[in-house]
Amino acid sequence: MPIRFRRTFKILPGVKVNVSKGGVSLTLGPRGLRFTFGKNGITRTIGIPGTGISETSYIAKNEPDSEKEENAKKNSRKRKRQHTEEDDDAVGCFPCGCIVFLVFAAVVGYFAAIAYGIIPRTYLSDALQNVTQWLQNLGL
Repeated sequence: MPIRFRRTFKILPGVKVNVSKGGVSLTLGPRGLRFTFGKNGITRTIGIPGTGISETSYIAKNEPDSEKEENAKKNSRKRKRQHTEEDDDAVGCFPCGCIVFLVFAAVVGYFAAIAYGIIPRTYLSDALQNVTQWLQNLGL
């Protein structure tokens, strides 16, 4: 009889650490839109809270080396045409996804810090006011 183990710890609102026999993962985001970072890659889950309806897809998937080699062989057979700049744009989309995720994580972290009273509610407006004053002093 297989034994299962899974434990979830809520660190901050919208931030959870999941521990299981298979490893550790980090889940970020509110109900309805979550990002999970684990050993198999990064997944995005979009759903309608309270309905049980959701869709999960990989943003980046970590494949074993054997699968990578097999996929590389398949792709090289399929691509008999010359490499173009359009192909580079399609492949280069992953860093954009990382930037979007980092911005999302920063926003979630900012609101969590406000909720826990780590930073004052006027932190962002004060910071923008200081930057504006600094730019005016530089003559920009």
